[in-house]
Amino acid sequence: MRTEGCYQNILLTSPPTGQGNKDLFPQPPLGLALIAAVLEDKYKVLPILDGNFCKNYLDELASVIKSQCPDVVGFTGSTPFASKVMEGAQIVKQTNPNILVIIGGPHATVLPEKTLLKSPFIDIAVCGEGETIIQEIMSGKPLEEIEGIVYRRDGKIVRNVKRTFITDLDSLPYPAFHLLPQFPNGYRPHPPRGVRGVWTSILWSRGCPFNCTYCSRDASFGRAVRNQSPEYIVGLIHYLHNQFGVNDVTFYDDCFTLNRKLVIKLLESMFPENLGFNLSWDCETRVDLVDLELLQAMKKAGCHTIAYGIEHGLWIHEIKGGRATLDQAEKAIHWTHKAGINTIGYFMIGFPQETPKTILKTIAFAKKLDVTWAQFAITMPLPGSELYKEAVALNPSLDEYWDKLLYVSNEIIDLPLFVNKEVSEKDLAYWRSRAYKNFYFRGGYFWKQLTSIHNLSDLKMNIDGFKMLLGMVIRS
Repeated sequence: MRTEGCYQNILLTSPPTGQGNKDLFPQPPLGLALIAAVLEDKYKVLPILDGNFCKNYLDELASVIKSQCPDVVGFTGSTPFASKVMEGAQIVKQTNPNILVIIGGPHATVLPEKTLLKSPFIDIAVCGEGETIIQEIMSGKPLEEIEGIVYRRDGKIVRNVKRTFITDLDSLPYPAFHLLPQFPNGYRPHPPRGVRGVWTSILWSRGCPFNCTYCSRDASFGRAVRNQSPEYIVGLIHYLHNQFGVNDVTFYDDCFTLNRKLVIKLLESMFPENLGFNLSWDCETRVDLVDLELLQAMKKAGCHTIAYGIEHGLWIHEIKGGRATLDQAEKAIHWTHKAGINTIGYFMIGFPQETPKTILKTIAFAKKLDVTWAQFAITMPLPGSELYKEAVALNPSLDEYWDKLLYVSNEIIDLPLFVNKEVSEKDLAYWRSRAYKNFYFRGGYFWKQLTSIHNLSDLKMNIDGFKMLLGMVIRS
């Protein structure tokens, strides 16, 4: 329904994010929760429909549409799940063609026109940060006056001017975690991250100044880095702890340690004697953005694991935007372990110039670093990245394979990728399996892991990680 041009209620939803229909480690859809938070004071926001908790997502979506009659349905989804969003949009329109259907999130931001061309059931694509855009849409503001959207008008697809990024992230409310189904206990971190209590993920920054060839961040949140203040984050942590019992957090920022001075201030606020309880947490950052003093402060503040994007045993400098080096990777891992923090090393196999010899160098480097855990992914050209532009130039039909672009897929890859005479699609599956076997099934590794187990949480984390590893090896 509309009242004087305004929409009154909205359903926010995301499709299931697992291979098939079940994600064993569902993540809180923080973007939807934040959109809900900026709307709930003025509009009726229905409980978020997270497809990961549906027996049949499309059936439950249709049921909610029929029973709750929302004026607007807002979807989010990354590229591998865009087809599921389009199926959902079709269900919405078939159930009630008068509902306004919106798609936001990373996929809509980088490929809005192509998405609307593929799905006649989507009315608007929101590009970039949607917190202000969604408020303007709900208010009934004419679409031609709303910056940052792509929409349909007179049978054509129209792109409005780009919207500037939100500079004051402290002006945003806390995400509406209370509208997420089964929060917090239904959500689980990806192994080898393990639950050491009641867990959720959060963010405290947007944007990244680096130009990694595989990353689409420049096309979404941009190069300008914006942080919420330490006071905001500490307040959010207290809110999560007091309302939901959360005491275990994953920071999913691209470069948690980018602003050293600000990070130190945050860490000091998170020391147990200042925070008021023991917080357990992990994060992701770059090998060229840490030092021993900083890592020791992170450990004191409760950090147990850091994930580093190392990517390759030969071309790290080129891949990481001309900044990181192999030497920096060695120092970062050494310092992190010295500080008593576990490490996850992200590595990729299958770059355009890859050969068996270069893959072996990556495997050897991972073993030399002796990261606590290593993840070997087949290189995926994600939309918005430099690799995607290169891949589309070589294979224009790549846009027909969105659902295959899972960089941690357990399936054997069979689609146009970066292959050459020396490395085929099936070779990539073999090399990934070999990388896992060579890294994990080596003398001393399992003994080292066994001796690092100090409690049931550690044991469960290792069991979950081993199950995931075994599944990847068997399927490959």
